Amino acid sequence: MRGLGLVIAGVVIGLCAIAQAETPQSGLVMQKLDGDRIVTIKDSRIALHGVRLVDEHADPSLYKDARQFILKSLNGLPFVLKAEEFRKSGSLDNRYGDLQGRIITSDGVWLEEALIAEGYGWWSGAPGYPLASRQRLIKAEKKAAERKVGLWRQFAVLDANHPPKQYWNGQFIIAKGVVLDVYKGGSTTYLNFGEDWRTDFTAAISSSAWKKIERGDWKLADLKSKSITVRGLVRFYNGPYMELEFPEQLEIEEAAGEG
Repeated sequence: MRGLGLVIAGVVIGLCAIAQAETPQSGLVMQKLDGDRIVTIKDSRIALHGVRLVDEHADPSLYKDARQFILKSLNGLPFVLKAEEFRKSGSLDNRYGDLQGRIITSDGVWLEEALIAEGYGWWSGAPGYPLASRQRLIKAEKKAAERKVGLWRQFAVLDANHPPKQYWNGQFIIAKGVVLDVYKGGSTTYLNFGEDWRTDFTAAISSSAWKKIERGDWKLADLKSKSITVRGLVRFYNGPYMELEFPEQLEIEEAAGEG
């Protein structure tokens, strides 16, 4: 009977955990800000999900302002983590065990959206991010760019068809341009934005990633002559080179950001 009791206890605990995941977590209070995560007084770790904050080394002053914005927004007051849509998309937590969702402050502001709207960060292109929420973050980013606030006073979307001649080493960028050619070589598909693949901007999709990126109504080959926006880390490999791993990193202009 002891074994049966342990099994029942395990089931009850599991059901409680599921119920907790399905219900927005309210009454959370920040204990400290640890990089891009919030640690609550009950030691829950919550990621600032969907926003990539400006890099501290690139702009120390703006990074400091971003942290102050977060601290002021939460300010010891209870906040809510809305996570149901993230549970449904399978992105309730990250590989570090941090919870992911939409952080709603005590005055009803979506924190991640506000950070992007004020130019403290970009839409990150996070995998599994629910479409409706993703579109809101992209819209906030575009408005921040138009207003030239925060990082947008210096940062600019790269012209993928005419990239600057410089050495790239892991910077986060957003690039927009018309795909001139789609080439499949071995296990990788390349989106080329120039006439010479040895020097042009290239976005690469591995065989393991293309199954996630292609939707049911289009194929990668269909991107030829399309205007797209891609975001992610760029390195130098026969010109600026970005590896796309998730559909959220790619926005097709005709698809209104459905990526």
